[in-house]
Amino acid sequence: MTSTFDEQAFVAQIDRWVAPMSWRPDYAQWREKRIWQERYQDERISTIATFGGSLPGRRVLEVSCGMGGTLVALAQAGAAPVATEFNPEYCQIARQRGQRYGLNLPIINAVGERIPFAANTFDLAICWDVVEHVQDPQAMLSELRRVVRPGGRVLLTIINRRAWRDPHYHLPGINWLPRRLADRIVARRARTKQAMGLQDRQRLSEMHYFSMRQFRRLARSVGFNVADMEAVQIQRGGKRRASGLKGRLRDLAYRLRLGLPAYYVYRDWVKGTYELVLW
Repeated sequence: MTSTFDEQAFVAQIDRWVAPMSWRPDYAQWREKRIWQERYQDERISTIATFGGSLPGRRVLEVSCGMGGTLVALAQAGAAPVATEFNPEYCQIARQRGQRYGLNLPIINAVGERIPFAANTFDLAICWDVVEHVQDPQAMLSELRRVVRPGGRVLLTIINRRAWRDPHYHLPGINWLPRRLADRIVARRARTKQAMGLQDRQRLSEMHYFSMRQFRRLARSVGFNVADMEAVQIQRGGKRRASGLKGRLRDLAYRLRLGLPAYYVYRDWVKGTYELVLW
């Protein structure tokens, strides 16, 4: 950390955005991870390197970098990252997070549907927790296709339309209901972002969730092939860590040599977030 960095002012900026989420049972731990995002990126950086290639010297675009944790970690791993971010205050927080370590990171206030770079600029692009929030997912995918060079990769997440526990509102079964009814239930539980006074507020019905089949169709419409990172890891003989009942069921499926079929059932009907690689 640089000696001139104002940690107290930095934390105050973050608290403005995280305090409305104090209803979370894990709020204290969750807040700490927002303040020190860059310290919790090892698994993500490993995933990026596994599916996007070696990082040192690579030009990497992060679309909607949020508060900058992954962006800083990419720079620390030797990449040459550039970011866009829709929220101007997040741009400021991300820049200051870089300044913690003497990094001057390029962060541009822009939307994913209009990426302000020339064609074939980047070796790799990443979009974590972005697709569901943009106005036009197809336009964003088209932009990613344009700015990533031939042979490059795009790593992104999408939200499962049938997710059992919604990744944004943490309510079980909400995605299996008609959206209008789901919005009313979310509002009644006082977990809607509209009730929090945040400028990025969205109702559940305004976000873009996809089944795997739906997203593959959308990605192919702009020229992308799609692979599921977790399915690829299972095919390679690896598996993700899991604890509790989910972990025991996963271990049983592997012992029965049903790892991949069991994963596909879980993915389509339970899993909240898909991690995908596009090329």
